[in-house]
Formats: sequence, C-alpha cells, structure tokens
Amino acid sequence: METRENGNRETSLRIPATGIIRLEGMKFKAYHGCFEEEKTQGNQFLVDVKIEAALSRCIESDELEDTVDVQEVYQLVAKEMAIPSNLIEHAAGRILQSLASLDGVKSVEVKLSKCNPPLAGPCEKSSVTLSL
Repeated sequence: METRENGNRETSLRIPATGIIRLEGMKFKAYHGCFEEEKTQGNQFLVDVKIEAALSRCIESDELEDTVDVQEVYQLVAKEMAIPSNLIEHAAGRILQSLASLDGVKSVEVKLSKCNPPLAGPCEKSSVTLSL
C-alpha cells in the first residue's frame, strides 16, 4: 500500500473497492428437463454469472489469491451443470449456492438458459435468473 506525505500526516491511497466479475456465455451440454428425450439426449445450455466481490486486495497486490478465481467459478458451474435436474430453476439454485460460498463474494446472480426448449412452437431459449 502506498502512502503520501500530507503536511505532518500520512494518508493512505488504498481503494476500498467492490466490483463485478462476470462470466458470460458458458456453454454446456446437459440433461435438465422433465421429458424423457431431454433426460436421454440432452440439450445445449448457456450460463451467465455476475459476482459482486471485494476487490481491494487484488487491485493492490495483483495476485490471483486476492480475487475471485474465475477458473474456480467455471469449475463450480460445470460441476452443477453435470447433475441432471427436472427444472432449470433447481440447477440454477445449486449454482447460486455454490458460488455464494466463495471467499470475498458479496452477491451472486445466475442466469441459466435452455436452448431450443421443447415447446409447441419456435423458441430460441427459456431462461431463469436467480440472485442472492
């Protein structure tokens, strides 16, 4: 941490920063759904994550251990996506809980989208967004 002389006192330049870390467009083949075809053939899913975290330490140190490791975030998401669920709400809730347990995390938002959901007509994707 740098300090600066200001008359007879020192003042700190430390930045008490909170910031947003995002991972967008993570793609997974998974087996979420209520229909037998979804359970056996799977579908394409997209996951977007928004994490609010304390970032002061990494701003100063430039060290990975002082921030939220996005590789760890990806691995947690992949682990939860590999567990089949009937509902995308259930899968998104598991992802949300896993990410909320990471050090330094203040809030989490997870958007989980199912591409080409089995509906009576064309639909690009169905999505659920959960936040904590």
